Amino acid sequence: MLSSMLKEHQAKHLARREIQEKRKKEAAAAATAVTRSLVENLNSRVAVAYKNEKKLDAETKQLQANAAQFAKQSQQWLSLVENFNQALKELGHVENWARSIETDMQTIASALEYAYKDSS
Repeated sequence: MLSSMLKEHQAKHLARREIQEKRKKEAAAAATAVTRSLVENLNSRVAVAYKNEKKLDAETKQLQANAAQFAKQSQQWLSLVENFNQALKELGHVENWARSIETDMQTIASALEYAYKDSS
């Protein structure tokens, strides 16, 4: 009787151990699946962030190149405007010089005319 009780106890203990081992394996598999799922989700988000960062870097470089080109072109325009202003000033000087010559010539012409009238 005692030996049958011992065998029965051992059989129940073995059955519980097998169930416990089975549940342990199922829990480990479930934990692995959850971990894998979390890692894949995180990796996909990281991949999207990395791709966006690459795009931003490329667009930043393009923007810097465009800004440098714009600055260079603006400097050229400023130089052209400055040259144009200088040319206008020079034309103003030439115009003043021409008026001065014209006034002198009119004075000389008047003096010659007056001298010619007096001698006639």
